[in-house]
Amino acid sequence: MHSPTPHGHPLRGPDPLSGAIPLVGRDDELGALEALVENRERGTSLVLLAGEGGVGKSRLVAELSDRVGRRGWTVARGRAYPVERGVPYALFSDAFLPILRDMEADTLTVLSRGGEAELAHLFPALTLGDGAPSRPDPGSDPEEFRTRILWNFTEFLSSYASRAPLLVVLEDLHWADDSSLRLLHFVARQVTGQPLFLVGTYNQAERERNPRLVRTEQSLLSLRAAEVRQLEPLSQAQISDLVCRMFGVDATVVADFCSFLYGWTRGNPFFTEEVLKSLVSSRRLRRDGDRWLGWEAREIGLPGSIRDAVLVRVSGFSDAARTVAELTAVVGSRASYPLLASVVDLTEADLLGALEELCAHRILSEEAVEGTVVYDFVHPVVRQTLYGEFGLQRARMLHGVVAEALEAYRGADAMEHADELAYHFARTDADHLAGKAVQYLAEAGRRALHRHADREAVDYFRAAVDRRARRPDDAGGPSRVALLSELARAHLRLGEYEKSVALWTQALDAEGGDPTARAAIHRSLGLAHFWCGRHGQALATLDAGVEEASADPADRARLLLVRAHCLQGLGRGDDAREALESALPLAEELDDAPLLARTHRSLALLHVWIGPPSKAREHAGRAIELARDTGDLSVEFWARWGLAVQYGMMGDTASLEPAIEEARRLAEALRSPVLRLWTAEMSIELAYATGDWDTGLTLGEQSIGLARTLNQRALLPRLLVWTSLFYVGRGELDRAELLVAEACEVSGLRRSGGPLDVHLVVPAYIGLAHYQVALGDYDDAIASARKGLEIAEGTGYILWAIHRLLPIYAEACLWAGEIELAAELGQRMRQHAEAMNHSLGLAWADACEALVAWKRGDPAGGAVLMRKAAERLEGIPMIPYAARIRRQLAGRLAEIGDTEGSVEELRRVHDVFVRLGAELELEKARMQFREIGHRPPPRGAGEGIAGLTPRELEIALLVARRKSNKAIGKALGISPRTASTHLSNIFQKLDLSNRGELADLIRDEGLLAD
Repeated sequence: MHSPTPHGHPLRGPDPLSGAIPLVGRDDELGALEALVENRERGTSLVLLAGEGGVGKSRLVAELSDRVGRRGWTVARGRAYPVERGVPYALFSDAFLPILRDMEADTLTVLSRGGEAELAHLFPALTLGDGAPSRPDPGSDPEEFRTRILWNFTEFLSSYASRAPLLVVLEDLHWADDSSLRLLHFVARQVTGQPLFLVGTYNQAERERNPRLVRTEQSLLSLRAAEVRQLEPLSQAQISDLVCRMFGVDATVVADFCSFLYGWTRGNPFFTEEVLKSLVSSRRLRRDGDRWLGWEAREIGLPGSIRDAVLVRVSGFSDAARTVAELTAVVGSRASYPLLASVVDLTEADLLGALEELCAHRILSEEAVEGTVVYDFVHPVVRQTLYGEFGLQRARMLHGVVAEALEAYRGADAMEHADELAYHFARTDADHLAGKAVQYLAEAGRRALHRHADREAVDYFRAAVDRRARRPDDAGGPSRVALLSELARAHLRLGEYEKSVALWTQALDAEGGDPTARAAIHRSLGLAHFWCGRHGQALATLDAGVEEASADPADRARLLLVRAHCLQGLGRGDDAREALESALPLAEELDDAPLLARTHRSLALLHVWIGPPSKAREHAGRAIELARDTGDLSVEFWARWGLAVQYGMMGDTASLEPAIEEARRLAEALRSPVLRLWTAEMSIELAYATGDWDTGLTLGEQSIGLARTLNQRALLPRLLVWTSLFYVGRGELDRAELLVAEACEVSGLRRSGGPLDVHLVVPAYIGLAHYQVALGDYDDAIASARKGLEIAEGTGYILWAIHRLLPIYAEACLWAGEIELAAELGQRMRQHAEAMNHSLGLAWADACEALVAWKRGDPAGGAVLMRKAAERLEGIPMIPYAARIRRQLAGRLAEIGDTEGSVEELRRVHDVFVRLGAELELEKARMQFREIGHRPPPRGAGEGIAGLTPRELEIALLVARRKSNKAIGKALGISPRTASTHLSNIFQKLDLSNRGELADLIRDEGLLAD
């Protein structure tokens, strides 16, 4: 039986406002989103839907979710809440915890590839049996560990999506926590082209209040990893369609009404719904049998804004319903029934009645989650409106009420919900709750730091410090010194060194006589000074700490390790060694295996660069042994990495390959993309030396892209330089120029003032010198190599000097006619190499001596020495350089009349250069064949016109069109000097003398289009 209306007429059919209003006017937007989701070739993986509050963003993504869900997609939906702005990864937890909790343990292990511990850093609520989140080595780079966490979650998403396509919907990004936005930025750049798509929504009016959202959006747009789509209000015609579908009326009947309604609401769907509800509830729109009457209603008494509409509707509810709605707004997120029961001072019957009333009027929604009924606002605009109506003092009072109720409700597990409790305790000014605010804020900050959510940690600790400063005498909670230290640590993690210096200075001044606490502060303050560029102050601070810690060997050893780190960064290798050798007996006396392992690791990495090699191997072996005993894979990785670097730079290829494999194994075990990059660097150099240039070039470009994505500025310059050497060797100087220029920029080579990082700047000078030699700018190459050598030798980093600096310096001198300087450099190479038993250095010295002998007018003696040098380089192997020396040997044999020997050497190197794709050296070899009256061997198929590379052919065509070198450079994005070098190579390959002959040849070949 139907319920009677106030007029006695039964309502026929459903109430048009009892459920969600129809989705109208969004066909184009919905179709565009569906097309993007289904298109695997799309360029972006993220769409951000922006619009005003109530415009229908949530309704649109809900319909999209339903549609793709029916086609077999899994949908993960999360929403951000104001109360969770400080909770790390809260938005992603909301989206993925339901999926992860329902997943079988074995499936989770397979999809995460054994990375459950990393997932636990993102989702502490995820139950993983006895597994605990992995902790980083205390001396490791926090950024590397954070990247490891983000990378492994992204890998999990990719694995999950490979089984079934995945749509991730993240709503209300304007309230998202900093870590969730960082994770969104990371994921969006990595998953392009996969069966995985992300949609985010935000309120345009709230966007500017979240700076991280603004930066995330701008960055992803610049990287073309995302696009923004503005959702506009409905048109008048669409409003008319909405009314007709809701009420079952003809458009002609409601034409005037819809015109009025559109003018009143400006097409905002939520406001439109609220106005219609107001009209129905006031019976200005009423049902009479099968007809709706009242379409002549106009603005008198109608709400004038969304806020007014919400308040008018809520005012008609019972007192209990209004109370529940208001307190739910203060709670600020989804609330379970037991939680609401603990917060609201109502009988169970009254609470249930209030909840039913609010759900019936679509203020709240309810759903069962893991056996518990959970309530949420149907639309966040309602929550915002209700909360915004509280006066400042009433809001503070209500937060206090909620805070105490929540603490009681959580009971013994209250600290597990420190974020939630900190939010409410920090927003009340009740005197008796001040200490609890500090307590929960500090705990939330510590938990954020552990999860590497450093921005959230800063916010929590700053609030705790401010609270403690206002009430210094309150008992309970951490001390001001402890809070200042934690806040400084969080700022340091973010690279905000000046802020951390100021805070640790305050902490040091406030700390009493606790020597352990003061030693820790000295250690951190010294590092912060160092990273600010105040190196004298850094060392003075650390020295003061060492002095204060004289009675505690553990504190003293840790301070000496940090002091050595600073000294090594300054290139003061001997001083760093002295500090580490002072720390070593202290660690041995303590029998502290982790500390001892880190000390040996630091000594190993230092001796890799300053020698002797035997010391590096000795300390690395001990570090590896101790790291295995303590299960510290990070320390073991860096010890093995140091050994691999030493093997590679000394030419011990036989030991290098297994060392790389060991380092790679550990990087995989640690699940670290950053550590994989450090092993890739060595693989790239190995591929160059052994002549596997195709593999090396592919790996180099992949690694450069990943290093940029992961913001690995400490490694990127080296990857850029080692990869540029392949392009130099192949004559692709325009690409080499771009890579070398970027290396110079990232390394800080051209930055004036301040210290330079030896490990960044020296490789940049190596790359610059090689590129300049290839261009024929020998004077510039000499200057670059000299500057790099001054840094390497001046800081005791002899390995850098031997590895590539001295060889390229000497080569530039030889071609520039500076023969005596080249001879002197060869002797320096030999002295350094003999002192370190450096086989590659000895081979370089042999090669230099051979070339000097030839340049001094002794081709026969030069030939003997060249053969010796080539054989030595091949034995390492250093294939490209050995082939270049053999080509020179062929020339000297021709000079002394040994044509047969010359041809034999040329045939040998011709095959090598073809395999390498070393076009410049190949053309020189082919010219030498012609000079001694022999036809060069076939170059192979697909070589183009007379062996020109695609870039050289581009330049030849532009020359035929009478373009200058400057114009060619502008057209192809290269420098005029690079264009000139290419042109010289073209003339040499084609045996031409000038641009006119080249233009004639291009026309004769029919390559110049009309």
